[in-house]
Amino acid sequence: IPGGSTTAYFAEGYTGVAATNSRATFTEVLNLLNPSATTVVANITYYIQGVAKPVGVSRSVGPSSVLRESVTADVGPDQFVAAVVQSPQRLFVTRTITRVAADGTRLDGSTTQAISAPRQSWYFPEGYTGATFQEYLTILNPSSVAAKVSILLAPQAADASGAKTVTLTVPALSRATANIRALNAASAAKAVGMIISSDQPIVPERVIYFGDGSGSGKFGATVSGGVSTVGTHLRVAYASSGGLDATGNSKGNQAFLTVLNPAAGGPAIKVVATFYDAAGHRFGSPAVVTVSPSTRQTINGNKALGSAAASAYSVDLTASGVIAVESAQYYDGSPNLGRHPGVDFPAQSSSSGDVFLSDLSTQLVDGTAVDRFVYLYNPGTKAIQVGATYYGSKGSTAQRTYVVAAGGITTVDVVADSGAGVPPGPVGAEFRATSGSFVAYSVGRTMDGLSATEDVGIPLIAKASVPFP
Repeated sequence: IPGGSTTAYFAEGYTGVAATNSRATFTEVLNLLNPSATTVVANITYYIQGVAKPVGVSRSVGPSSVLRESVTADVGPDQFVAAVVQSPQRLFVTRTITRVAADGTRLDGSTTQAISAPRQSWYFPEGYTGATFQEYLTILNPSSVAAKVSILLAPQAADASGAKTVTLTVPALSRATANIRALNAASAAKAVGMIISSDQPIVPERVIYFGDGSGSGKFGATVSGGVSTVGTHLRVAYASSGGLDATGNSKGNQAFLTVLNPAAGGPAIKVVATFYDAAGHRFGSPAVVTVSPSTRQTINGNKALGSAAASAYSVDLTASGVIAVESAQYYDGSPNLGRHPGVDFPAQSSSSGDVFLSDLSTQLVDGTAVDRFVYLYNPGTKAIQVGATYYGSKGSTAQRTYVVAAGGITTVDVVADSGAGVPPGPVGAEFRATSGSFVAYSVGRTMDGLSATEDVGIPLIAKASVPFP
């Protein structure tokens, strides 16, 4: 959402209220960060599935403030809803969804970065329809004509023979939902990415529920926007591994890199993933995969790094052709069973000297405390200094300065560092390097460990991004 104005798109959204044990109550909010010294007006348009006329509201976001806007209050309960935020001035916007089960038990949540413009082509490297995973695809069509959308379910396989292609029509000024698990039920390949093409510009998001429970009441959840960043050199700024147990199986925190070859033909692509610890030192064994056209492959971070745990590490990916990559991170155990929350990050093709994060909330809407961390990754060969300005909901601010080693990761404790000037609740931040550039990822965990949300630093302006060396 660069430049002097804002348009932010979100395809997914639900304001359902639990009625049975298989459902959950959803709380959905938009996090709008205004770092300027003047009030900014945000115009929000909601596209409700099955409703012909969009719903519009306008909100003022005070100077140096974060506004947490309730989608549920704006559109009412039990609505499948997409949102577009527009402003003549600069805002930084994310959407956060938290859930509780019908019995009041906390479930996993998600924060999703906005898409700044609809496109006709999108990629989703990650995706799984086996074990306990329930996967959906939601698509917003903001244009005035219906969109014909083609979805290739790219298998984790030696080649794409037998890969299923699904077509659907998304009405004008509306959204649609596809049940990917059901559509992929007959396929032997349960690990599938998606290659999406449309005759109209669209905005897609992938929703994955996993672990204990059923339906929207499953414990785990990630919601991720379509990936448009592709390249031959990508990096993941943060992942975490709990290592391996005595039998060589992953334990504790588990991270998986999914690599998609979006080409329809041509040679297979060789991809090398090299791992670095928080101090910037290379460790573990590089992982090498070969990815045929229109397929994906998975790199298990725990397997590559071995028995030793790593609270934070980065990954450098080089490829012989253009790829798209996501990093799925799960906490405290396997997502295939139990109650283990997760987050999902897109790999980056560049770094920036000035980024904003709009959801560093230290307290949920219901008052639940959140343990919030930002991971500042420096891809350069020299240490850099990064200054942070934290913003609250009432114009309050706090400042801190951090040093990030060459190739390293500095872990920022948002609760501790913002607390002197910013009260608990909605928090946003700007991180700016005095020289050099960096990538910022964020993870928030409720203090009970049951819910995890994520955020990615948005560059101030697109041209400020620096391709990785």
